Amino acid sequence: MYTTHQPKIAKFARQNPDNLARVETFVLTSIQKLFYTCKDQMNQIDANGIKATSLNGSKRRSYKEIMATKDYMFDKVFSKKISVAEKLLEVSSIYGIGTVKAGFVLQLCLGKVGCLDVHNLRRYGLTPASFKVNDKMSEATALAKANLYEKTCIDLGGSKHLWDSWCNYVSDLYPLTFPTGNDVSRFHVECILK
Repeated sequence: MYTTHQPKIAKFARQNPDNLARVETFVLTSIQKLFYTCKDQMNQIDANGIKATSLNGSKRRSYKEIMATKDYMFDKVFSKKISVAEKLLEVSSIYGIGTVKAGFVLQLCLGKVGCLDVHNLRRYGLTPASFKVNDKMSEATALAKANLYEKTCIDLGGSKHLWDSWCNYVSDLYPLTFPTGNDVSRFHVECILK
């Protein structure tokens, strides 16, 4: 699953800032929505841009910020000069993304960390507050939380394990939509690559 699908997404994301923005937009569609709706949301965004109905509420602001920062984020995400934790903080600075979804972006683009979403937090007995970063924190505190997030993902088995186990978990939740974990994994590619 991961070894087949994640490299395709990473290769796509590395090509240019627009492709990275598409990956970030896909991650945005996964926030507080059922995963199987992401492809329909991406199709709406492809057809209507900022006017897509799936970009409701704060997601419209997030999408605008993704588009406005795509060149900057491309340089940061693929930089060899900053750590994974620093990249996590950069991506999480996009309005509405946060640490967990920034972890998802890095998982898709770099094969690092992962997405400790509501399902994974529950499965592994973790609390989201442990990883939350806000503007009132010092840089040192924010970086410590980002390092903790990275370490937690590694301790849970790493990016590949988190991807594969999550895909199997989602398949178990929605077997009619996703008969196997591989179907869930492939769905990531189908949503992102045109």
